[in-house]
Amino acid sequence: MTLTLGGLSISIKSGALIPVLFMIPNVVWMLVPKSDQGGQVSVPFFLTIVENAGRVAVLVLPLFFSLDMNKELSRPTLIGMGLALAIYYVSWIRYFFGGRSAELFGEPLLGIPMPMAVAPTVFLVISSYLMSSWLMLGASIVFGITHIWVSAVSL
Repeated sequence: MTLTLGGLSISIKSGALIPVLFMIPNVVWMLVPKSDQGGQVSVPFFLTIVENAGRVAVLVLPLFFSLDMNKELSRPTLIGMGLALAIYYVSWIRYFFGGRSAELFGEPLLGIPMPMAVAPTVFLVISSYLMSSWLMLGASIVFGITHIWVSAVSL
């Protein structure tokens, strides 16, 4: 499948683009030294297991699906994904340039509580439409609920 943006043609062969876009800030976070570790919070074991299982699912499932840009609601879906991703990236930029304080993980942005947990959840849930995947939708919802829950417990 080919996506054309202002004369530039981009070939998207699979949904692998979804986890790549989702993980870019996380990879940067792993490479940049932390300035404020914050206190260690005890998260219930079952939440950790379910969140990590959901995380693996949303990172692996897109590898088996193609993005269908010819669906009826593809444009609004792409706009929603772009907005969610923009909020996610702005939250990470705020974290990196705001002193990398652990408190910034939970700070609202544009009235959105915990945008570093909510925005990727919205991005992943919406992306399941372009993949026509009920499995991705389910995995995104499970990951999103547990990720937001763990984030809320960790604040």
